[in-house]
Amino acid sequence: MNKLKLLLLSIFLFVTGCSSSKPTNTFEDFRCYPKAVYLIRHAEKMIIEGEKDPELTRVGINRAEALPGALEDVMPGFIYASEFTRTQQTVAPLSKAWGRDISIKTAREPQLQIEVALSHCDQNVVIAGHSNTIPHLISLFGIQDEIFIEDNQYGDLFIIRWQKGNPSLSIEHVGE
Repeated sequence: MNKLKLLLLSIFLFVTGCSSSKPTNTFEDFRCYPKAVYLIRHAEKMIIEGEKDPELTRVGINRAEALPGALEDVMPGFIYASEFTRTQQTVAPLSKAWGRDISIKTAREPQLQIEVALSHCDQNVVIAGHSNTIPHLISLFGIQDEIFIEDNQYGDLFIIRWQKGNPSLSIEHVGE
């Protein structure tokens, strides 16, 4: 009897140990999805040696001010930014235009950002992030395309929508 228990335990540990740890969000995981999730990298930031939380440049401010116009036909929804000033400054004009507060979610917890975004059933969600976080968030939403954002690449607005539980990605551009 002990050998049978040991065998069953070994099989269980083998099967669970070999399964993928990559989270996958499927239709069955959620009753409904956001209307759309809009992801944007922060606008152009100042380059100051040793500064870990720089503000936006004048060009970056201009791009941030273009975001409400790019989303003028979108029903106001929820706005998220990381803990860094540049992401908050990027969505500040949108926050003002929509009359909505910016909620801060740490860039170090992408799975939490996904769960929070997916909790907004039939609502629009905007997330301002970074060149090293936006591609990962896109993949966590279930998009298979590999996304890479260059250090000097700004203004891409990644839009995820769902049809029958399947995510699709489109990309628009904000500002000049």
